[in-house]
Amino acid sequence: MDKSAHPVLKPQHGAHTYRRLLSYAVPQWPLFVLAVFGFMLFSFMEVTLIAVTELLLDAVGAGIQEGRGFLSEIVARHFPGGVMPQATARWLVPAAMLVIIILRAIGNFVGSYGLAYVARAVIHQLRAELFQHIGQLPSSYFDRYTGAFLISKVAYNVEQVTNSITKALKTMIRSSFTAIALLVYLLMVNWKLTLTFFMFVPVIAVIVSLVGKRFRKLSHRIQNSMGDVTHVTQEAINGYEVVRMYGGQKYENARFDAASNNNRQQFMKLVVADNASVSVIQTLVGLATAVLVWLALAPGMVESMTPGVFASFIGAAASLAKPIRSLSEVYAEIQKGIAAAESIFEVFDSPKEPEGGSAHLPQPVTGAVTFEHLGFRYNESAPAVLSDINIEVQAGQTVALVGASGSGKSTLVSLISRFYDATSGRILLDGTDINSVPITELREQISLVSQNIVMFNDTVYRNIAYGELESKSEEEVLRAVDLAHAREFIDELPEGLQTQLGDNAQMLSGGQRQRLAIARALLKDAPVLILDEATSALDNTSERHIQSALAEVMKNRTTFVIAHRLSTIENADRILVMDQGRIVESGSHSELLAKGGRYALLLQQQSGDRAE
Repeated sequence: MDKSAHPVLKPQHGAHTYRRLLSYAVPQWPLFVLAVFGFMLFSFMEVTLIAVTELLLDAVGAGIQEGRGFLSEIVARHFPGGVMPQATARWLVPAAMLVIIILRAIGNFVGSYGLAYVARAVIHQLRAELFQHIGQLPSSYFDRYTGAFLISKVAYNVEQVTNSITKALKTMIRSSFTAIALLVYLLMVNWKLTLTFFMFVPVIAVIVSLVGKRFRKLSHRIQNSMGDVTHVTQEAINGYEVVRMYGGQKYENARFDAASNNNRQQFMKLVVADNASVSVIQTLVGLATAVLVWLALAPGMVESMTPGVFASFIGAAASLAKPIRSLSEVYAEIQKGIAAAESIFEVFDSPKEPEGGSAHLPQPVTGAVTFEHLGFRYNESAPAVLSDINIEVQAGQTVALVGASGSGKSTLVSLISRFYDATSGRILLDGTDINSVPITELREQISLVSQNIVMFNDTVYRNIAYGELESKSEEEVLRAVDLAHAREFIDELPEGLQTQLGDNAQMLSGGQRQRLAIARALLKDAPVLILDEATSALDNTSERHIQSALAEVMKNRTTFVIAHRLSTIENADRILVMDQGRIVESGSHSELLAKGGRYALLLQQQSGDRAE
């Protein structure tokens, strides 16, 4: 599969995905409940402020008449005749409005802060779980999808989830409570007029449902296009030397422009769908308000309402437009969040690397490795990479694998570490099937130095004593450094072993990075050692030093060496010549030369190339 391709997500029910997303908020339920309470307080005070306008208008008018207004009965219990004196109204109504405004502000703060805290906790948990799960995915997953695509999920998609929890959920809760409170107030004041609004609810619901599907589809496209932007950027930055040396800047600029423009186009389609739906819904709400006013002005409809009650009723009806508009706008954010959550859950639902069986290797592990009728292909439809490999390697032997590029050398040794699992046959370590033991226990017995050296943005010391090796003593680290002939350049670094290496140790040469990787493998001191072109980046002088050091440390461990330069493996106990996934020759250097076969031909070709 092309690594630039995007996964086709299985259709999921949006509500199910959103519930799964919100389940991450369960541990934060006390703050979530507090946030909901805060928004309820805000919504109640919002409507109360409108209702108090009724008292204000009637108080400065003819007075509040008992039984004529929504709040009149409450007032009538405290004022004789049901009329609030002008002097009393002058301080009571403003004081009530001030208290309501303060309570509304407190409710909004408590709700916003509580929900933001819950959202960031959810995002942290999602991001941490996503990072951990990516670290447990099998090698085949990374063959299908680029690192930039996965980085985009961790960085961009998770932030889309943030908006669906903070902004969207905040608006949804607050606007829902406000709309419900306003409707309750309107029904209590005049239920006949209020039913006008309900005529338009089904139409609004249909529009929101149709637009929601469009939102999710476009959101998936935006996230995939963002992955393309990240991918192009990462390639251009990592390969900046090649880009500059071969004049590829215009080409890379064009690639980035195309990826970024595609992202822009998809986003603008979302903007069009969002704003068109909001405009239609606003129009419907405005139409409902106009019909309500038209009915209110009909003879006999408002005779029982004082001017203050009527004005408050119309104000509350007009105020309904804002929460309904907000709810329609927030639907776009929710759908974007659902689309992002689906892409994240797609990673979560991808099977992890197999953990292995429950058996255990005999202790101590000597390093005897046996391949029995081993076969491998990357998938069922792919051609065979390895076919019927049968090898028995004694503990402590050094086995060299040679052959043309693509002959299966690296694939064979990757099966020992179970980066891939054989599709047929089996591999035994000290007589135990490696599939039957825990994969962590298996890898504890293997050290690896590959041609693709990985260094982390940390100190030299931490790069050597990496991961589980951090428990090693400083003396053991220094011994590994000396065996790898790395002391000479480490001592010249500004802070020696405590020097920060930066991104992938770009401050070091390829040979220096390779010697650090060899020191890391030596420090692990595992019974099985895999050297995949481990000396490919070394000059002749450094290579001689490394070869003498490796010859010393290979004595008591089983070593598999993949070497392009055949002169470096002349002392191997056994040399395996591979071609098209099969072993075509096997023997020592002298035995294979005497045969005059494939190995002798390869050696002759290399000798001729060097002489030429």
